[in-house]
Amino acid sequence: MWNVDIQLVAEKILRRLRRVGLRETLREGIWWLGILRRGRTTNDFDVKYGTDTGGNIPLWKFKVGSPNVRFGREYQTVDEQVLIDAITALREDPQALTFIDLGCGKGRALLVAANLGFQHVIGVEFVHQLAEIARKNLAHRGTANAVVAEGDAAKYRFPNCDMVVYLFNPFSQEVMQKVVANLRESHARKLYVIYVNPECAGLFDASGFLTRLGCPPGRADIQIWSAATLG
Repeated sequence: MWNVDIQLVAEKILRRLRRVGLRETLREGIWWLGILRRGRTTNDFDVKYGTDTGGNIPLWKFKVGSPNVRFGREYQTVDEQVLIDAITALREDPQALTFIDLGCGKGRALLVAANLGFQHVIGVEFVHQLAEIARKNLAHRGTANAVVAEGDAAKYRFPNCDMVVYLFNPFSQEVMQKVVANLRESHARKLYVIYVNPECAGLFDASGFLTRLGCPPGRADIQIWSAATLG
């Protein structure tokens, strides 16, 4: 049973009205009603691995303590092959890197990263219910090298290790600005950012320490940055 945050629903509607107008806001509302009526969706990934990672879930369905919830996006799942293609484009050995998913939701990207052999896998999620589902999925797959840190991505302090930071458009620029600032403080020798649907790409371009590498072949909706020089 969902614990709907009515205030957040109202704030989201007002923000969308200001941004895209009444007609587009109504169209999106009708689309979301269709999603809610259908409930949980079954997909090939979950059938294959016996997990629960599917569906699109708006944040207003949850009670979240962080004030940054108003800047968050709905939960979305990445296609397994899309993430594999993006990681392959780095031309790095995953076993020498830590994978960090900001806004990990139910943990599909964590499962994919673990399957690819990353040394450590970390998910950051501020919705308790989603974090718990992610933990169950990881436990079901026996991924001992993966953990879910429950908390606000804006306050997350990155480890001082070589890493890949993954984002599926989880929040708007108000939070992303803080994420970029926190990344700058990391002492990672190698740092990569994989960003799906990169609405805040300009913040990374203007960071002064990250260089845009482009996108994987045929995937213009994914952009990659690096603070290291690929050999």
